[in-house]
Amino acid sequence: MLKRGMTLICTLMLLSMALFLFPNTEAESGLTGGIQAVHLNMKEASDLSPETWGDNTRAAVKEKPPRSWQSSTPGDLTRGREWKSVGTWTAVNGVDFEIGLGGPVKFNLWWRETDEGQDDSYDAQVQYRFRLNIDNGDAAYYSDEGQGSHECTGNDPCEWNGQTNDLNITSAEKGAIFELEIEYWAFSDIEIYYDNMSFNSGVAINADAIKFGKSGINGQTVSFDFVQAWNTDVEEAVNGNLIRLKVGGVGLNTSLQKAGYPIIEDGNNYELNGTSVTSTKITWYVDDEYADLGKSVISFSLNKRTCDSAPPFDINVSQILVANSESGDEGGLPVPGFNFILVIFSLLILAYSKREV
Repeated sequence: MLKRGMTLICTLMLLSMALFLFPNTEAESGLTGGIQAVHLNMKEASDLSPETWGDNTRAAVKEKPPRSWQSSTPGDLTRGREWKSVGTWTAVNGVDFEIGLGGPVKFNLWWRETDEGQDDSYDAQVQYRFRLNIDNGDAAYYSDEGQGSHECTGNDPCEWNGQTNDLNITSAEKGAIFELEIEYWAFSDIEIYYDNMSFNSGVAINADAIKFGKSGINGQTVSFDFVQAWNTDVEEAVNGNLIRLKVGGVGLNTSLQKAGYPIIEDGNNYELNGTSVTSTKITWYVDDEYADLGKSVISFSLNKRTCDSAPPFDINVSQILVANSESGDEGGLPVPGFNFILVIFSLLILAYSKREV
């Protein structure tokens, strides 16, 4: 009798210890995240999106806008100029949920004077007009007319920048369409560059368009859910190490991950401003089995990492876990697997009782 009792107690102790030793930590609740700068990149096919190409060797789109200048006298002795449209880029699918917006609004464009333009006897003296429209409404406008002109006569493109603090709206409804219009005038021909890692022409605005949800540490893997207002190709950002996990201050290189990692898949569904959204889940594998994954950091960006107008932002994994667990149901069992322990305990007691009978 005593021997059987000791055997039962030892078995229960071993099961309990095993469950405590398995490193499996998760937390799930609502979404967290505040206002962050988002850069909408001019994309091919006149698209507008926060995403950029993960492949930094991909060539930029190069276009020559309609000629702005015209000869005012025979023999091209003098020239005049008029405003011409560079183009319009539109995020045609709209945002997936309502977002808050804030200034400043920062416009940028990579450009240069064409080889033919550099060969003539005129300086380009370029000036630009930029307009951000949201649902066909004038949200922000900037012009450098009367504020000096610009030259770029080298072999490499130059970056033009303009900024305004005047933003006419504070939020955008679900489905809102963002549109960027650009005009210029010049005394010589120019060309523009966009849609690659180096030449990220477009517009940056502050928005709560990226939010984080469920996150977890399981063995040597770290995962997290996030939702984004614009549907982007997350794999491009991960492959380009724009979205990455930093352990011990060192960012994990996607190309050096264990086979099959990082895993990109659909995550949980969340309710956001009355809209049900499906999150994206990313899971990394950490080779160092002794690494303190609770101190790891998620570095998040959908644009090149040197973008001043929308720099990457970091999320501490432990902070997400703590925040989520604090916002969950109170009064729950504090020990992972506690319900499972109770079930095993009950089964063993029942089996032991029957044997005694």
